[in-house]
Amino acid sequence: MSFSFGLFFFSLLAPPAICLWLSLLGLALLASRFRLVGQLLLALGLGSLYLLSTGLFAGWLASGLEQTPALRANDLPAQLKGWQAIVVPGAGRALYAPEYGGADVPSYLAASRLRYAAGLYRQSGLPILVSGGRVAGEREPEAAIMARSLQGDYVANVRWQEGGSRTTWENARLSAAMLKPQGIDRIVLVTSAVHMRRAQGVFEHFGFTVLAAPTDFADFGRFPLAMQLVPNAQALLYSRMALHEYVGLGWYAVKALVE
Repeated sequence: MSFSFGLFFFSLLAPPAICLWLSLLGLALLASRFRLVGQLLLALGLGSLYLLSTGLFAGWLASGLEQTPALRANDLPAQLKGWQAIVVPGAGRALYAPEYGGADVPSYLAASRLRYAAGLYRQSGLPILVSGGRVAGEREPEAAIMARSLQGDYVANVRWQEGGSRTTWENARLSAAMLKPQGIDRIVLVTSAVHMRRAQGVFEHFGFTVLAAPTDFADFGRFPLAMQLVPNAQALLYSRMALHEYVGLGWYAVKALVE
């Protein structure tokens, strides 16, 4: 199994781990002369874990990111007319899936992007580029896994595989290096709604004109308020992804100034 020190340390500092560390530190301090600090840390750790696990808070976090509406489902051919290619950045993999003979397969987030991209392909006939590399220990680039899924699961042809990128920034930079020499600079970008703001910004930074085609909206607001206040794993996942995106937006704003 592959191991990434960057992902490991991010996981230690991201929810829910950071909430648990604060709670454990608070518990450890309760029996000391720093009892008040311990109580505050315990309240902060447990309180933040609760908030991040609610649909109400996760939806609020996502609302600052999911600013691009979905394409109109009943009018896709007209909206896609005049664009040149569909680009799908990777979203991770499931390693050694036993039901597929031990092959790596797209994560559920990546599979959702691919399913939507395949639908746009059938509506438009636009060629598809998939983008995603690998880290140490992974057997093949994520782009190869995505292409195999598109071709085998959705019967959608993939014209380009960009297999060198490991970040959204590299997705955009290396996709530009592949497409722009062929005169392609008007793309339909398919990614998760919570990721679209950052992804669209960086693809535009590298010279693309982008039609945003977001998928997987948080949409917790469709539930009654009482249900939005009940902690659940899906809300925690969206909160984690949203916080990651806010950090990424800040970091990419700095990178755009120096690159």
